[in-house]
Amino acid sequence: MKVLIVEDSRSILLVTSKIVSSMGHDVIKATDGNQAIELFHAEKPDLILLDIELPELNGFEVAKKIRACELSNWIPIVFLTGYLEDESLHRGIKVGGDDYLVKPVNEVVLKAKLKAMERIYAIQNQLIETSLLLEKKNKQLRASIISDPLTGSYNRLYMDESLEREWFRARRNSDTLSILLIDVDNFKTLNDSNGHPAGDTFLISLVKLVKKSLRRSTDILCRYGGDEFVIILPGTTEKNAENIGEKIRTAVIELSAKQQLKSPIDLSVSIGCASCIPNDNLLIDDFLKICDDALYKAKQQGRNCLVTAGYFEGQREVA
Repeated sequence: MKVLIVEDSRSILLVTSKIVSSMGHDVIKATDGNQAIELFHAEKPDLILLDIELPELNGFEVAKKIRACELSNWIPIVFLTGYLEDESLHRGIKVGGDDYLVKPVNEVVLKAKLKAMERIYAIQNQLIETSLLLEKKNKQLRASIISDPLTGSYNRLYMDESLEREWFRARRNSDTLSILLIDVDNFKTLNDSNGHPAGDTFLISLVKLVKKSLRRSTDILCRYGGDEFVIILPGTTEKNAENIGEKIRTAVIELSAKQQLKSPIDLSVSIGCASCIPNDNLLIDDFLKICDDALYKAKQQGRNCLVTAGYFEGQREVA
């Protein structure tokens, strides 16, 4: 352990330090309250042996300042005092002390206290390690739940969560929310003529391409199902959403040309685009339906194009 000893008596500081060092602990020394606080922040000790009677700041004041700090783990404080009274004991515990040692320090008693603190230190470290491991496992579990295992994009579950979150955020701030619904043209033909592995490879490449086209961390790409993807674009105007969609569409044509297929297929994407400022007259499902209708029109118009639904307020298109 790293032990901070705060004691203004040089002789007691020396004796106490030798005992602590003899048990294999690192010793940090302070002779007044202000120095103790500075060393506490700089050295981050695992245990503090704190004299009550100190110049400038007494031990109670030092303990109170230390306990006011935001710490992820509890640092034990053992007060050193020349006398032990009920009022002093009560005050010490109240400001955050954990134990007392009466001076002059008895070597046997001090070593026993240190042994007890070693056990607490070991248990605390074990709890911290377990907590960090659980946190890591929870993050991994969460990632597996919300991620599409094939492409690495977010999945439908995360899309529903994100769209609802961004919908109410935009509604609260009277901000624009845009979405792009992307469908791969001729994808079934690709699978039928080249096999499903070729289709999987193309989807993986498509996701990488789209991610490169999205410049903001707030833009969210999700696999909607099969060969369909949704991009949620918070705070994005219709025009900017169209620009992003067009950039993706043209990049997919270049990607298609690079595909090495046993049966060449012209691959492209059709894109539906919708934008709105969410309000009481428009439901999330209706907004998705509006975008899906725009995608359907893109398919009807010959594919490999982007169709914008227009700005909607409720069920009525605003001219």
